[in-house]
Amino acid sequence: MAPPANRDLNRLTLHVALQQLVWSVADGFSAAFLFRQGLTPAAIYLAAAVVFALRFLLRPAVLAVVRWTGLKAALILGVALSALQAMLLAFVHRIDGALAAYLTVAALAEVFYWPTYHAMFATVGDAEKRGAQVGLRQALIATAGIAGPAAGGLALTFGGPKLAFGAAAAVALIAIAPLLGCADHPIAPTAPPGAYRGARRGALLFVTDGWITSCVAWAWGLVVFQSLGARFDAFGGAMAAAALAGAVGGLILGRSIDAGGARRAVWINALVLTTTILARALCGQQPIAVLSVAIGAALLGGLYTPSLMTAIYNEAKASPCPLRYHLALEAGWDGGAILACLAAAAVLSFGASLQLVIVMALPPIALQAWNLRASYAAVRGEIEALGSRTQIL
Repeated sequence: MAPPANRDLNRLTLHVALQQLVWSVADGFSAAFLFRQGLTPAAIYLAAAVVFALRFLLRPAVLAVVRWTGLKAALILGVALSALQAMLLAFVHRIDGALAAYLTVAALAEVFYWPTYHAMFATVGDAEKRGAQVGLRQALIATAGIAGPAAGGLALTFGGPKLAFGAAAAVALIAIAPLLGCADHPIAPTAPPGAYRGARRGALLFVTDGWITSCVAWAWGLVVFQSLGARFDAFGGAMAAAALAGAVGGLILGRSIDAGGARRAVWINALVLTTTILARALCGQQPIAVLSVAIGAALLGGLYTPSLMTAIYNEAKASPCPLRYHLALEAGWDGGAILACLAAAAVLSFGASLQLVIVMALPPIALQAWNLRASYAAVRGEIEALGSRTQIL
């Protein structure tokens, strides 16, 4: 697939590919690293709940900073904070002050990064090519997701956490460079009419995504890590193989969405998501079975992000204020994630298995699919009505 002829979008896509190298080490190994440092799975879920609660509370600060600095500068601030987040993880040894500092900076980095990044991607992207653009972005992210875990696992095994997470911090600083050439976008000083009301459906979608992702991501990562003998190099190799498999599905679905297959893809995605969650929950602890499920789930899981984010980005572009739209959505995501993390910590503290936590991701899938279908049905007319009108963030 040729890259889209949109310079700001190309710069943003290059940035996120570099940033994915950072996340694939600093976030991808965080649960496994904390587990090796002595935190229980329940404590890891409680730590995640703290990050999401801090994000929820700190989110109003994003709007104030963006008004003062502009959207691009706030995004760059989030990237710089992600570099500090990666470095701080290397100094965590138990539940202590270093962990508290890491969780606080992680919340700040994510609360500035994700709403501003999504708002910029929604604004500079093209609605009629959105599926392909999201699919291409996910393929590049997957490519970075191959190199990052493989290198991170080797660095943690043979060089230690300061080398691994320090390298991730350096890449985060490099990832700022593509953003410098992007155009900035103005933000309305006051919320336009309907700026938040129009985000209700998207916020509900993000509540379900926050719940599903939180139930699956850390629990499954710990299942894979333990099944491979708690070795960082083996875990990194498994994540790299899964990322390679995941690159294919996103490109296929992106093209299907742009060709008019969005509604069909929504229900296929729901079926595939249910199947892969059940496979993760039922595969046991044998390394071959776990690796097979990890690769298969990633291959089919390439359907998930384009299906969700194509609808979200098109709604955001059609909304009165994409930044405020994404702030509302991120609040919804945090709400779903906080509830999921607290529920997971509770069942784990009573002796439940990590794979039972994965099963807890199933209930919101039907609700998510229903709302995605409604979004695809509604947003096409809104995008056509928007036309080429210049939009104020």
